[in-house]
Amino acid sequence: MFADTKFDPSIEIAGSEVPALRRKTGFPFMSFGFRSAKGKAIVAYWLAAHSLPGNSFPAFYSTFSLKNTGIQHPVLIDVVSGEIRPLQWKQGTNDTLDSLPVSDSIMAITDADYFDWPVLPEAPSSLNAVLKGRAVQLSWQVHEGSPQHCVVERREDSGAGRGSWKRIGEVAASVREYSDSQLNRGQQVSYRVRATNDSGESATSNIVRLKIAE
Repeated sequence: MFADTKFDPSIEIAGSEVPALRRKTGFPFMSFGFRSAKGKAIVAYWLAAHSLPGNSFPAFYSTFSLKNTGIQHPVLIDVVSGEIRPLQWKQGTNDTLDSLPVSDSIMAITDADYFDWPVLPEAPSSLNAVLKGRAVQLSWQVHEGSPQHCVVERREDSGAGRGSWKRIGEVAASVREYSDSQLNRGQQVSYRVRATNDSGESATSNIVRLKIAE
């Protein structure tokens, strides 16, 4: 991750809760900024705690301000586990991140395209279905990962067995609802939703099932 980078002293990272964390834990806070051969910034930070293998170090949290990084779409990387999750700049800023974990594990902040990996949207959640006559009104929540559209899928569960999932509609990610009126009396159906962007599709939402009245 840092093999093709060089230390960049112009990159600054400041945590509003860091002084209190140092006093509380007794461990120094470490942070360094690097820049890759392509000019992309990556910031590493951690508490220099002397923990033993297998010990569970409690996670603390802090708001961080980053300067001179050029990061546009921040992601947080757990360097030990390899987990990557998208972040959002604090509203009205392009350099402040709220409630980031601070522990003895090295964390890194960089741009979503640092590795040139696709960043898929997170799966929609809280899918809900309300039956109105022979129409079904669906609603859901969308999350991070820059979703652009949501795809609605339906499966027919009537008869001898379950059918295959079919895409029945697509809406802008900001819409968050869909009405399905192409149904018959007594039909049993299931629904799920995916979010999409230019990089691909998310995992599916929760599945909702219902039966149309006879």
